[in-house]
Amino acid sequence: MTITLYEFAPTRSARVRWTLLELGVPFESIAGQEVFALPALAEIHPMSKLPALRDDGRPLFESAAICNWLADSHPDAGLIAPSGTWARALHDQWTAFTLAEVEANLWHTARNLFIYSEEERVPAVYEQNAKEAKRGLAVLDGALAGKTWLVEDRFSVTDIFVGYAVAWGHMQGITADLPHLSAYGERLLARRLCPYGAMGG
Repeated sequence: MTITLYEFAPTRSARVRWTLLELGVPFESIAGQEVFALPALAEIHPMSKLPALRDDGRPLFESAAICNWLADSHPDAGLIAPSGTWARALHDQWTAFTLAEVEANLWHTARNLFIYSEEERVPAVYEQNAKEAKRGLAVLDGALAGKTWLVEDRFSVTDIFVGYAVAWGHMQGITADLPHLSAYGERLLARRLCPYGAMGG
């Protein structure tokens, strides 16, 4: 079986890279900003976004789906709780929460800062987005009180997934007064395979 990852360091493809590295799975990397224009990417992702992956020729996109699939398909690594367990429900909870309550707001600001044309940008949303993202990050801060990792207090793909949003929030300067989350971010960055320093986390 062969795995090809389409990636660009500042994007959510960093989650997939870290998952693959933790699993010890060999993969081919097609990387760089120019990847967005590749016809091969458009064949996988209908909106030509990253990350995108081919696993034995099969296309898959969205970082949550990819990370879950990779961890599930290599169960001996123990990187994700098995389907049907309470720990897996907690993984799904924190993944969905992070997407809805943290990243949706961070991404809305990013699109207005970097993606949209100047005529389309709405600077008025920046403060509101930061406020809402911080509300979500504060929930994560509370969940980490007295814990090292989010699920079963062991490092897992949950932390790879949530950690990306935490690094993004840190880069935006909205985690400074969230001590449990800040310490969590430091633990993530201290892990040997963590690639999140590339996005300023």
